Amino acid sequence: MHTPFTEHPPVPQKLRDALKAHPEVVAELQNRLKTVGRHPGMSKAQRTDQFEFAIGALEGALTRFAIDAAQAIKSAEASGNTTEAEKAKEKRLLMFSCIQQVKRSLDEARRVLLIE
Repeated sequence: MHTPFTEHPPVPQKLRDALKAHPEVVAELQNRLKTVGRHPGMSKAQRTDQFEFAIGALEGALTRFAIDAAQAIKSAEASGNTTEAEKAKEKRLLMFSCIQQVKRSLDEARRVLLIE
């Protein structure tokens, strides 16, 4: 029997701060984190698994945005739109930076998922 989660981790503050110019990314990260969580009675092993799933959810979403930005770079360059190409390059670099920050910025997720 599947028990619905009663708590979900938030998007880490460090990522929200880094992505403040991209609210659509923050919203997608929060949507992804709704797939993980905890409920009363979960074992520590189950909560640890959920924590690992949260890391994967964040990294996966950020990777998707980085891939989309790379495609936007190609499209903008092909059309000669250097302004859009530069914006897309900045976004791609930001996504890669955020991917590197994921594991270092999960204090809030640890609190929700791992503390008994």
